[in-house]
Amino acid sequence: MDWDKLVFACRWDRVNLSESGHYATPDIHFDKSKEKGHPFSYHVYGTAAVMVTVDCIRGTYEVDAVKLVHDFGKRMNDAVDIGQIEGGVVQGLGWMTMEEIVYNDKGRLLSNALSTYKIPDIHSVPKELRIESLPTDGHPMAIRRGKATGEPPLMYGIGVYFAIENAVLAFNPNYVPKYDAPFTPEKVLMGLYG
Repeated sequence: MDWDKLVFACRWDRVNLSESGHYATPDIHFDKSKEKGHPFSYHVYGTAAVMVTVDCIRGTYEVDAVKLVHDFGKRMNDAVDIGQIEGGVVQGLGWMTMEEIVYNDKGRLLSNALSTYKIPDIHSVPKELRIESLPTDGHPMAIRRGKATGEPPLMYGIGVYFAIENAVLAFNPNYVPKYDAPFTPEKVLMGLYG
């Protein structure tokens, strides 16, 4: 029987030719009542240096550079890993500087569309984004010793927030940090002249 006839026969006999699986991370446990356990297989480490330029007349800003070192573990696919880091950095930048959720006094969400909820675009991307890999052997609990590159880079966006805040403080020494993310251009302008 050739492949086409086999697939056709399976379809008519309702034989599922799909396969799926689920990876269950081993040795993960946590007792909430005791607040003890081993909730993660491994930790990911990294650091970022961020440089911004703030327009002190308009309150707008540009991210000049993000230079970071990330603990990839053993890298499986360089292009995918770097792409994940780049995406995470830009997503974190948006989270910390522009993605503001606004409600009216009755609790209705006002920022419910792209016309009212700003997300990063090509103009938001740092002019320079340099990513270095921290050389490690990976962790034995990580799949193929490769560590996460999707969600952890989101945290590098916090550096953008504080770089902007430092620029505001340099311009206005009387500014009192509010720690109110996202640090939108409106908040920057109020910080510069408040």
